[in-house]
Amino acid sequence: MAGTITAFAATRPPAPDPSLPTLVAAEVSKGPAEAPVTITEYGDFNCPSCRQYHQLGIIDQVLAQFPGEVRFVWRHFPVITPSSPDLAEASECAADQGAFWEFHDLLFDASPTGKGEMVGFAEQLGLDTEAFSRCFESGGYRAAVEDQMKEAFGLGFRGTPSFMINDTPLAGPPTYDLLMSLVRDQLN
Repeated sequence: MAGTITAFAATRPPAPDPSLPTLVAAEVSKGPAEAPVTITEYGDFNCPSCRQYHQLGIIDQVLAQFPGEVRFVWRHFPVITPSSPDLAEASECAADQGAFWEFHDLLFDASPTGKGEMVGFAEQLGLDTEAFSRCFESGGYRAAVEDQMKEAFGLGFRGTPSFMINDTPLAGPPTYDLLMSLVRDQLN
């Protein structure tokens, strides 16, 4: 079920205007920061396997089974299509308006393909589309998204989705039973 990596460097837009601020992506997570178990997903909004995993709801089921004990963190690993980095940047612009998870869910449910659809998704969620467009067009989150991608490669990941369960890497999506077992092992 793991996705494949497609080279996209040649299709990337030019670097952001150095006169504009470089934005720092906020860590987006579900569950308490002090939870003893952190599940980190390195995913891509254009990844069919990530989409399927999201739609199965396994992470939400695990969070419900271990309230207060498990935290889920999303990290960008936009390697599937040339437009994947754009979708990651758009999600950060939605996060600026407190709507990361809603945008995350909409991207996976809608199966977007590119940059042109992002403002419409922001509008669908009731976001300030002018602020969203300014953020998105600025390229301010490009470096933050690329840093998360480099982090995933540095951990040895080569496809999406990939996971860290605390300090344990896990390439490919774990089944519900495997993830439950890994969480229980970490809690013991």
